[in-house]
Amino acid sequence: MRKKILIVGLFLLAAVLLSGCVGATAWPGLSASGDAAYLANTTAVHAVNLKTGEEMWKFTASGGFLGSNPSLFVTNPVLTEDGSLIVLDSGNKRVMYALDLNKMDVEEKRPVIRWEFSDAEGHWIAAPLILGNRLFAPNADGNLYVLNLQDGKKAEEPIRLSGKENQTDRLWAQPVTDGERLFVTSLDHRIFAISLETYEVLWSQQLDAAIPGAPVLGADGMLYVGSFAKKLEQFDPVSGEHKSVLDTNDWVWGTPIVDGDNLYFGDVQGYFYSYNTKEARLNWEPVKLDGAIAASPLILGDRLLVATELGDVYAVDRNGAAEVWYHPDKEGKAYTTPVLAGEYVLAAYLESDYYLVILNTEGIVQRTFPQ
Repeated sequence: MRKKILIVGLFLLAAVLLSGCVGATAWPGLSASGDAAYLANTTAVHAVNLKTGEEMWKFTASGGFLGSNPSLFVTNPVLTEDGSLIVLDSGNKRVMYALDLNKMDVEEKRPVIRWEFSDAEGHWIAAPLILGNRLFAPNADGNLYVLNLQDGKKAEEPIRLSGKENQTDRLWAQPVTDGERLFVTSLDHRIFAISLETYEVLWSQQLDAAIPGAPVLGADGMLYVGSFAKKLEQFDPVSGEHKSVLDTNDWVWGTPIVDGDNLYFGDVQGYFYSYNTKEARLNWEPVKLDGAIAASPLILGDRLLVATELGDVYAVDRNGAAEVWYHPDKEGKAYTTPVLAGEYVLAAYLESDYYLVILNTEGIVQRTFPQ
């Protein structure tokens, strides 16, 4: 039953995109910097003061959410070194915005739009990756767009990633780099390696099921990714040679995180894994939590925080012992990875009375948004 609930939740975004329905909601995107949290919550992107819980500003696209061409904000906002915030409209407008956090539009009561990019033919789901003065943005139209970070114009022709004949690969995860190559996954069962020097596809591999999350580079130099094939896969980043290294109990949606020789990740049946890449084995038997795990874990000192679909956030220690770290007092679902912001831990919720909970590092609520 829980898996069926999660399936509905995870594919809710796809249904919204395909139908254009404005009555539905999708899981929020979240990031933070300094004393501000940036929450992409369907109708708008909110900037929230972490010390007060008050809204600093709100960004909505022209026409509003209920217009004839509704907007949808669900992707993690990305902060640049020069003070811009990259936000993506995942609705039918299909626009990427760079908001200048150093300049406020007094009339609109939000940051000035530094630039817009609207040439993509598909929806924006993945957060872009910023490398130097370039922005690499995967789109559901099967293109990886390479933009100039300063003005949002194309720095190169889009890198076309083709899957089956007459079909494009749907790109839903942020790219990863080892400094020489970009690695991009797709819902169409494939992973690509792209040269950062020539922008050519160096290799691609076909897996047995969709790959909604991003890959990670382990301490052993290998590339790892989970998928709906219920496996953890290992790739040589240079050659693309790969093998399955672990069978999981169910689908892996979130991106694993790396801590030394260990990878940590969960599956949609609620099992949480710790895999040692050096010894090619589990550190302990998978821990069963109370709900499906769609988000990546967050490292907090000697523990890992894991959000579940039923709303609880668990603390799991390095020996596999788990306890409830935060239990919400209201109903809500947690699909978004918790974020560490200085002295605070942030958790975003769907179908709750509040969108955002600001906790201290002991799991005690400091503020909620809205309050």
